[in-house]
Amino acid sequence: MTKSKLAILLVGLMTSLSAAAAINQVPNLNEARAEIVTRYITDLGSANTQDIISLFDKNGTVVSTSRGSMNAKEFFNAFLPEIVDAATVINQTFLGVTDADRMTARFHFSFKLKNGETGEGEYLDEFVFNNNSILLSEVIMFENTKYSPLK
Repeated sequence: MTKSKLAILLVGLMTSLSAAAAINQVPNLNEARAEIVTRYITDLGSANTQDIISLFDKNGTVVSTSRGSMNAKEFFNAFLPEIVDAATVINQTFLGVTDADRMTARFHFSFKLKNGETGEGEYLDEFVFNNNSILLSEVIMFENTKYSPLK
């Protein structure tokens, strides 16, 4: 084998190894999406408007039981700045079986607004991701169940 063929072979081998290492460093898409769901729920608990909005694509929407379907940025800019105190606890997350771009989470959310109104309950939100992406295209909020968490 000539030196030039050996050099080409070594470059090819190194490129393959480098690509394999890069693939192993990229987190699994479902794991990355689960992190986005966790951030979303954490952002609710800390009323972090900017971060929660950054989880959506530019046309992202929220479907709320109280306000219907609306732009995510408008929804969170209207709601989160009104919170003076809040807390969240994630109870369960669910992966889609036949629809790979959906996840669901059940979580407890309690909050107090500037006007004194309080809310607390168990929430179930469905998270719709863009195809092969970690950006949310929509979050569908289902009716909450107001009860004390099981002990």
